[in-house]
Amino acid sequence: MKNLLCICIVLFLSVAGCSREKSGVASQPAVNEVAVATTVLATIADDEKPLPTIPGHEMRDTQDQSASFQVIFGESGKGVAYLADKGGKVYVVHNSTRGKEYASVGTVVLSSDGRRIAYAARVEGKWSMVVDGREGSPYDVLLTPIFSPDGQHVAYQAKEGKRWYMVVDNTQNAGTAASYTTPEFSSDSKSIAYVEAAASNSKMRLIVSDLKFGKQSEKWSIGDQLFTTNRDRTRIAAVQVVDSKFRVIDFNFANPDVVHEGPLYDVIENLVLSDDGMSMSYCALRDRKRLIILDSREEALPDGRAPELPVIRPDKKGVGVLLISQDRFFLHQAFLNSKEKGKMYDEAANLTYSRDGHYAYAARKGQDWLVVVNGKEGPAFDRVVLPVFSPDGKLVLYRARKDGKRFLVVADTAGKTIKQQPAYEQVFQPVFTGDGKSVAYGVKDGNKLIWKVEKLDK
Repeated sequence: MKNLLCICIVLFLSVAGCSREKSGVASQPAVNEVAVATTVLATIADDEKPLPTIPGHEMRDTQDQSASFQVIFGESGKGVAYLADKGGKVYVVHNSTRGKEYASVGTVVLSSDGRRIAYAARVEGKWSMVVDGREGSPYDVLLTPIFSPDGQHVAYQAKEGKRWYMVVDNTQNAGTAASYTTPEFSSDSKSIAYVEAAASNSKMRLIVSDLKFGKQSEKWSIGDQLFTTNRDRTRIAAVQVVDSKFRVIDFNFANPDVVHEGPLYDVIENLVLSDDGMSMSYCALRDRKRLIILDSREEALPDGRAPELPVIRPDKKGVGVLLISQDRFFLHQAFLNSKEKGKMYDEAANLTYSRDGHYAYAARKGQDWLVVVNGKEGPAFDRVVLPVFSPDGKLVLYRARKDGKRFLVVADTAGKTIKQQPAYEQVFQPVFTGDGKSVAYGVKDGNKLIWKVEKLDK
């Protein structure tokens, strides 16, 4: 059966192109209120130097700058951290407090409110997870930590000898010879989900557990994603194999024993849930016909492969997916009774929708990048990334780079620039204040790390 699964997956990837890559669109912080005043959160000392990327450890986006400080802003603008080098030693400065020096430091993660910090550090030949300055147990390997939504718990994968472990705070599970996927916390921070990802096994254990690894629920999972959650982290969906066919299962994070089973297909890929978890979409293959599914509806999928996951419109009326055909990218919008094919581009990414159905994505024409909003092209830049709509859907914001300068652009729903914010050395992904009237984002301005808050008035 394993050979049959491989053949089906290869066939589907070649004709329909469902991909593992997720959209890079950032979402609004769900728990903590965004800081509403411009504030200098930290100042980098004159004698502190940036460090190079450590091979084998993932680092945050430094926006293609050489010798640039690695800076991490909390999602709500209430904390910031950066990595520095001094005399060949690496250390992390969090909210102006300098941490211990280490030979190496892995990916730095902040809680959503920015007040807590976690990262792996090399200590006497081993790796320890450093949480709020305290070193945990030593391991041979540590992967990137994650904070729970309430910021009270930290989870990560660890390897010691030949066994892998899932660790939550100071508690580790029984371990297995198989590695694990990156875990996900539930919205209430009381449960965690992960997959025992044995590469040699066509079926893998999807586990939903309490934080002490006492009460657990197990399912079987297969495919490139193994499982996915909605943005609100209330539901889980996964793909299962049944008699050489595939189906999607989904269930509530809080009640994993009540499972909904979808119809069978020859192949299923690119599984996504809507933000609220009430709808799902995926690509499928049945009798060599390429399909895109939205809940119980099916529609033919045009020729092309998808470099990113589909995006479900907030109103659940349709699904957008960026496709590549003959090395050209275009937007396909399914279930909207439209035969119009999107304009072709050399590259496209980061599709997003507003609540009322406006759409935007980044696109490249030759050497120029621009944002396409409702089919209208904005101005050309050297690079644009991650457009996001304002809460009322009337504005779209995105980061841009031009002639080495980085800045935030505010545009209308026709792509026309309303305001170009001042340029800085680094500009981080924007979020919106609770009232939706201001945009907030982190910047690096010389040695100062600043949380900027700007009114959105036209």
